[in-house]
Amino acid sequence: MFQISKGEAAQVVIYPVFHEAAEAPFQSIQLLGHMGERGAVTWFYGRQSERHLLFVGLGSREKFELEHVREAAGNAVRAVEQHKLPIVAVSLEDCEGIANMEQAVTAWVEGWLLGAYVFDKFKAEKTVRHVQTVCLDLNQQYSWKDAISQGEVRAAGIKFARDLGNEPANHLRPRTLADRVMERFAGSDVQVKCYEGEQLAAQQMCGLVGVGQGSANPPVMIEIRYCTDPSKELIALVGKGITFDTGGISLKRDNDISDMRIDMGGAAAVIGAVDIIRNSGVKVNLVAIIAAAENVPDGNALLPGDVLQFPNGVSVQVGNTDSEGRLVLADALIHAHKLGAKEVIDMATLTYSCASALGSKFAGILGHEHTVSTIRNLSKVTGEKVWELPLADEYEGYLKSDYADICNISRVGEAGAITAALFLRKFVHPSMKWAHIDMSALKEVSATNGYAAAGATGYGARTLAEFVVERSKSA
Repeated sequence: MFQISKGEAAQVVIYPVFHEAAEAPFQSIQLLGHMGERGAVTWFYGRQSERHLLFVGLGSREKFELEHVREAAGNAVRAVEQHKLPIVAVSLEDCEGIANMEQAVTAWVEGWLLGAYVFDKFKAEKTVRHVQTVCLDLNQQYSWKDAISQGEVRAAGIKFARDLGNEPANHLRPRTLADRVMERFAGSDVQVKCYEGEQLAAQQMCGLVGVGQGSANPPVMIEIRYCTDPSKELIALVGKGITFDTGGISLKRDNDISDMRIDMGGAAAVIGAVDIIRNSGVKVNLVAIIAAAENVPDGNALLPGDVLQFPNGVSVQVGNTDSEGRLVLADALIHAHKLGAKEVIDMATLTYSCASALGSKFAGILGHEHTVSTIRNLSKVTGEKVWELPLADEYEGYLKSDYADICNISRVGEAGAITAALFLRKFVHPSMKWAHIDMSALKEVSATNGYAAAGATGYGARTLAEFVVERSKSA
């Protein structure tokens, strides 16, 4: 789809422009300042055989981020598709001197492909795509192949994560998720292993067994190995894979809990990250661990007041069965240490508290400073924003239980995201560096905008992949 050329045959030329540039005359056209604002889409239609011009806003130069390029590309592709134009040209000249051009090209390709994403699997009328060729008007003395390829690889991984998140629960049970993972990586150098039934009991994965015991669809622990350099320290990515969460016996009270099909958003991000990493050709030593279960009530379901005895010696009182994510993540964190991981990141749709504190634009991050700071810096480039919350020991007493070592919920109605992370810390071996990302508010969006399509976002896949790549450089 993407090629380096001036695109003489294109029916439209797309110009991403900054607010400041839009205030100056452009060729024979007088633009207006608002045409350069983020999200702005402005058409100038050509007469007869003349080419159309499409201006997409990047916002202010002072506040420029690569995320603005992705957003502009997503807005542009939908605008062009509405006009059913097969060949388009893109000029990124306004980005020169402001952005690293290789990164800008990658961001444009990624944003374009993600902006065109739709999940219409269950709709009678399927989306028809019309754009066949995107001509990038760039200096042909340089090779842009890697920059384009990286954008394509990232978009493919994120689209797969979105597909998984958007699947309704009756089409994505825990075992189905495992099958989709095995299908995705079949024939590659990614190895997939699944623990089920008696294997879970043998591994003492009591959190996963307990959460899943109320469902007719048994839980699965999915272990994904990708090792192209065994001399490097093992990095573990852990994802919460609750394929549907009713809250269990502690039933949710919302009118519509359809979005609980995306309670495996953390798992989707981890799987998408593995897909990006293996297609990027980097030398890594990586394991991804997905704790997949359905949390539903029946006569065999986990009950409030039950006690789970984890193999690291910590006993847990189940105060609320709707705080199930931390129980399955505990199993995965213990398993990461068994496999020899030296650094681990878990990603989960864990708490409403984090969403209340940070809103819908930032995920919360807590953990070891070295790991947290790396992710925080990378997020500024990937556009998947995080904000650090304190892993405050002062709140640890909130998890006190009268008859177990800890309870899975706080006794106090505050600091819910922090106490959830403090709970997880109980299952992180002291030899491992660790960070926890609570992305509950970012698992989906309600409306299509920029490069985000209504539904699952695939949030986190890009950042997790970049983290592993970054560590592979220094290990």
